[in-house]
Amino acid sequence: MVEETRELFDCTVSELYRETGGKKGRRETLPQAAQEAYMVNESLAANELERQIGTIGGDSQDEVNDQIVGSVRQTSKNTRRWLPW
Repeated sequence: MVEETRELFDCTVSELYRETGGKKGRRETLPQAAQEAYMVNESLAANELERQIGTIGGDSQDEVNDQIVGSVRQTSKNTRRWLPW
């Protein structure tokens, strides 16, 4: 969620909650647009990861995790282009 938030909203998770008046850890307290952005992005990221199955791999779990984070980061960058901010 850290990289996703940075790419979608250009801020940290803490900043997002603080600046929108949300209660940290309670996504339902964020503005509707932010909730929708997360939902759309997570669906797209999950589909992209599913598509990449078989191409994600490495010598260690850390390498696999880095590839997953990179994929989510890229999906988030693409999603942000569709958002109104």
